[in-house]
Amino acid sequence: MKEAHRRDAVAPCRLAAACTIEIIGGFNFPADTMSLSSTQIGAIGENLLVNAVMRGSNGRLTPFQPLADDDGIDCLFWDKATGQSVAIQLKCRTVTLYKPGTKVRGNQAHFEVRKTTFSEARRAYLVAGLCNEELTGFLVMWLIPMATLPELARNGASKWVIRPNKSDGSADRFAPYRCSSADELVQRIIDICETHENVAALSFS
Repeated sequence: MKEAHRRDAVAPCRLAAACTIEIIGGFNFPADTMSLSSTQIGAIGENLLVNAVMRGSNGRLTPFQPLADDDGIDCLFWDKATGQSVAIQLKCRTVTLYKPGTKVRGNQAHFEVRKTTFSEARRAYLVAGLCNEELTGFLVMWLIPMATLPELARNGASKWVIRPNKSDGSADRFAPYRCSSADELVQRIIDICETHENVAALSFS
């Protein structure tokens, strides 16, 4: 490959003011044909979640992320005040489902949890997060105990499927788990930690 076509860094260039090309590692890709993968969206979502919880708890909740997430746990929040922790599996979406028979987005979001990473005996929680399309924050989240998931989800062959409604006025079965803000999610995580602290104290009394 000629040196003129290689670059060491990612750099945008415009050709005939018609299309944008990004030069990545010496290869030219039309930027308008590229989009974020589901893995990349998940990584962005994890960072959004970690940042929101740290800020919302004023540093009380400290995040830990596994080097390998074979068991489906994306993040663990440790509570400095109680010494308790909450394990989280995060699922992100940026759009809701289409209304039946239309190309208009409705209020239902679609999330899937693979059964190979699911264990209802484990003290873990699902955070199903609907992000804005710019991936700068969450519009709404649902904090669901993994032990409760089989009661709420559709039982697919290899996945648990949930479709919660994002509307504040919704009274669907996911409404008790909906968090309309990061602050509400933070408070629920703290409540879980404090409940576990009290249970642990009773067991040793």
